[in-house]
Amino acid sequence: IGRSAIVTIDLQSRLPAPQGLASISLNAAIQLAWSSNAVDAAHGTFDHYRVYSTDYDGTRGVCTANWVVEGTTVSDAFLAGNLVNGVSRCFAVSAVTRDGHESDWSASRLDTPRFDARNAFVYATSVRPDSSGFLFFDDASRRLGVVAASARTDLDLTLERHSDGSLWFAPARAGVTMMLYSAKPVADLTSIDRAPATGFSNVTTEALAGFAYVFRVQKADGVHLAAIRVAFVTKDYVVFDWAYQSAPGNAE
Repeated sequence: IGRSAIVTIDLQSRLPAPQGLASISLNAAIQLAWSSNAVDAAHGTFDHYRVYSTDYDGTRGVCTANWVVEGTTVSDAFLAGNLVNGVSRCFAVSAVTRDGHESDWSASRLDTPRFDARNAFVYATSVRPDSSGFLFFDDASRRLGVVAASARTDLDLTLERHSDGSLWFAPARAGVTMMLYSAKPVADLTSIDRAPATGFSNVTTEALAGFAYVFRVQKADGVHLAAIRVAFVTKDYVVFDWAYQSAPGNAE
């Protein structure tokens, strides 16, 4: 009977599990990042990171056991692409040494990719009423990010100009509420990480360059969360980036 070779495993050479796994929701993708603690623990031993993902069971509120390798990287960041918008996934990361020892996994991270687009714009209703309304998702055409006439009754928002010349976002129907995301400008659309649980109202809010706004949009299948970051404001129209979460009730 043959005998296998003797393999000696030195557990002391294992790296610590990566810490601080964080994520950013993108369009059909998730950007992951984590601490460099595993590399810092042993620069001469570290070889690469291994990134895993699995399905999320929303009914039970748990990550499933169907883990697969998304890929490897030597950086403390990774872009998981080719994902389905509105479908949640769990992610985890491990560190691997040059001699093949894999660390424990990081704590898992749940995230959900969402639709987005850049440089959309709407006019003030008093300037061009045919292009002053906006729908994050148009149920009639099944299209996303639709600029439409202010006369439509299914709009999510319109843009109004006040007597002082300022431009204001206005929820266009009873099923839409909104709020200012932050008291300060945000750097990018991706800075809007998660919709707040409270604070929404059906009132107009001034559109200011660099500021972000979050919307609760009532649809037939439930409440959808959406966001806008204003790129710049002119006297007649506003240019903005937007994101829309197709999974009902999901705040990512």
